[in-house]
Amino acid sequence: MPALRVVRPPRRSMILLAALALSIPGTARAQAAPIPDTARVRIVSIPGSLPAPRNATVVLPTGYHHSGRRYPVLYLLHGHDGGHLSWMQRTNLLAYTARMPLIIVLPNAGNSWYTNSAARPEERFEEYVAREVPAYVDAQFRTLTFREARYVAGLSMGGYGALKLGLKYPGRFSLAGSFSGAPLATANTSAPTVMDAFGPAESSSRAENDLLALAGEARVPAGTYFYIDCGSADELLDSNRAFVQAMSARPLAYEYHEVPGAHGWEYWDRRLPVFLRLVEEHIARLPDAGRDGAG
Repeated sequence: MPALRVVRPPRRSMILLAALALSIPGTARAQAAPIPDTARVRIVSIPGSLPAPRNATVVLPTGYHHSGRRYPVLYLLHGHDGGHLSWMQRTNLLAYTARMPLIIVLPNAGNSWYTNSAARPEERFEEYVAREVPAYVDAQFRTLTFREARYVAGLSMGGYGALKLGLKYPGRFSLAGSFSGAPLATANTSAPTVMDAFGPAESSSRAENDLLALAGEARVPAGTYFYIDCGSADELLDSNRAFVQAMSARPLAYEYHEVPGAHGWEYWDRRLPVFLRLVEEHIARLPDAGRDGAG
């Protein structure tokens, strides 16, 4: 397992989970930019364990259409009240990834908390994002399908989702990243979307999706890595610190960044390139044959 790379916060008392009054912030809004009509961007409709297919944005590498190679994939998850266009409209994602040999997929999971809904059993969003979206992408695009070439990250609600997928499906994702995540979401018993996703307090769904418990129990293969960052003015700062404390008690490879910033798009756009540099490091370690498109 690689050595830990941790940027630790200054010491501060952690909130107790039992006393947690977790806020569920909506995704901070910024003026939406138009989606450019280029050969790099595809809007696709992906079916699965839901009442109807959902759109997703697929960002292809520069030169994809003139190459026969296969590429690693980053699944980039939106936040609460967001959708499959959010990262495209509110960050410089296209510019940041123009030279990266990487396919990026932005699914649409509504306000599901990337969880198989307790209130609506027909809405199995965890199954959809963890298995069915990658299966569709692997079938439709030239992807590298082994775990070392599959990554997931997200902001706010999507940060919770990405960390959960990394802990529950380590055989599918080798890198999981969270920006301003809500790792203690299952402790909330008042937000309507959280109640829909996880059910009442003490439900089995809450226990199964509790990130603190998963961090304490998950068995992940060597090479699995977690990235967590949060702004020092973010209302979810203490919950991120609590999650990192749980991670530090286990032999899990991770890094944690606590830097100036709040819960909004200025912060997420600023931090996205930091995570993408980590993705580049993982891509550089892929087998040469895989990077050249064999298989």
